[in-house]
Amino acid sequence: MDEADVIILTSPVYVMHATGSMKAFLDHYGYRFLVHRPEEKMFKKQAVCISTAAGAGMKSTIKDMADSTFFWGISKTYKLGLAVMETRWEMVKPSIKSKIDKKTTSIAKNISKKVGTIKPNIKTKAFFSIMSFMQKKGFNPVDVEYWKAKDWTNGKRPWK
Repeated sequence: MDEADVIILTSPVYVMHATGSMKAFLDHYGYRFLVHRPEEKMFKKQAVCISTAAGAGMKSTIKDMADSTFFWGISKTYKLGLAVMETRWEMVKPSIKSKIDKKTTSIAKNISKKVGTIKPNIKTKAFFSIMSFMQKKGFNPVDVEYWKAKDWTNGKRPWK
């Protein structure tokens, strides 16, 4: 993930949320949340969160994944929910496949335009600043030392 320009997370809807496998993956990287030990490289990345369903639940499934991309510090996350109305790709109607192609092509073009130029939005910067302030006192000594070593508690920022 550290070396990727774009991070793509995808999950079918499973009981109105991401699958257990996806949740386990996201939990594994919880230590990288802004409140803990964010990775500098994430602030220059883009992400795509994709969910498919035969019916409903795509919004909450995408939220499961997009919450993590935000808290990892990823600067731009695209969200794509696809109601495929089937349980097997081979059975998906050609008209739905065509819509999927158009949407994914559009997202790919937007990503391509921004590679190498992406910067964190105001929400990410504000949240990072709050976490920087909190890390001066800290809750977890490992996190506090990490932030101090990066000089982030003294105003330095990873996106500069």
